[in-house]
Amino acid sequence: MHLLISAPVSSIVEFCMNLLLPLMPGRLAHKFSFYNLDHVQDKLEDMLLHGFDDIPTFFGGPAEHDEYYPEEKFCPNRGQGTLKFDWYGMMERLKEQKSQFEQQKQQPDQQQQESQTSETSEGGTENGH
Repeated sequence: MHLLISAPVSSIVEFCMNLLLPLMPGRLAHKFSFYNLDHVQDKLEDMLLHGFDDIPTFFGGPAEHDEYYPEEKFCPNRGQGTLKFDWYGMMERLKEQKSQFEQQKQQPDQQQQESQTSETSEGGTENGH
């Protein structure tokens, strides 16, 4: 994570974070940024690829991010490709990776067994048995 932006910030959140930020490690503390809605638009306009057009609606911009990051209960494919954390997709990918690993693990075992059987059969013919 490069930067966490929060806006609009209530005075309670700002007060709590002002207490916590000095206690945080320096690498982490500088990544938190708190803005009011006017200043967050200026900051995001400079940071985002398409400027103001990429600012999400919840920060007062025109980009409807809920279309790309829908809440799971509204997602018709239920974890089959949304861009936010995907529990169901992660579990499917984990099962696929596990089966691929098990297949790869079995292949060397089979090759080793085949080479051992071929060595014993070749060894038996060389000794004249």
